[in-house]
Amino acid sequence: MTDKQEDIREFLNNLPDKYDIIEEGINIQTQKEYIDYSHSFDSGKLTEKEMLNLGNILFDNIQTLEAKKKALALLAHLGTITAFRQLEKYYKHPDKNLKQWTALALQECKMFLERTLTDESTGFISSGLGGLQDKLRYYFLVLPSSDKAFTATQKNIIKEELNLVARDLNCIVESVDHSDTFVGLTVLVPMDVAVGTLIETGIKKCNELGDFVFEHYYVTNQNIPDKPEINDIIKAVKNE
Repeated sequence: MTDKQEDIREFLNNLPDKYDIIEEGINIQTQKEYIDYSHSFDSGKLTEKEMLNLGNILFDNIQTLEAKKKALALLAHLGTITAFRQLEKYYKHPDKNLKQWTALALQECKMFLERTLTDESTGFISSGLGGLQDKLRYYFLVLPSSDKAFTATQKNIIKEELNLVARDLNCIVESVDHSDTFVGLTVLVPMDVAVGTLIETGIKKCNELGDFVFEHYYVTNQNIPDKPEINDIIKAVKNE
């Protein structure tokens, strides 16, 4: 089934003019749960006193997590300065299980506040690895082209070449980890840069110096894989 032209046009017209990226990583299940829950009821209009009461629920140790989730969602959708301050205060010392939920509520409240000050429509982007300012955080895995392990020199070349490409594209390489069978990089990539452009250009530059990097790679913005996951990823990328 293909999208109709008028449906595509409507979709594009309804896209926000401006996006904010949530710096904190939010796992995909929490994102889905928050969106489904926060749109399951009508927040309506609340008085100043009622808003403060919602804030009190957040700091009441007797209240259940479910009650606090509803308070967070209600405050987020109110989009007022008072609501934002309540969420901001709670975000500094949230219940352990509500840290990511609170980050989403705080960003959504900020979005509604901004809409009252500008004609621009706004939205926010969240991912498992988060981001910074206009950049999303990604984790890349590059692999050796043969069954031989990367040498120390090859690892340094990968690091240096990827840093040079990243600089040209206004990306930021935050960290590099490696073993004999892979090099992993955590990189902040601007929204207007295609992720593939960064890593594919970097691999090409490396291979101009020896053809030692496998052309296929792994990239995610959801989590940094642990060693067992990396072993599975290597097998999948190399079709082993």
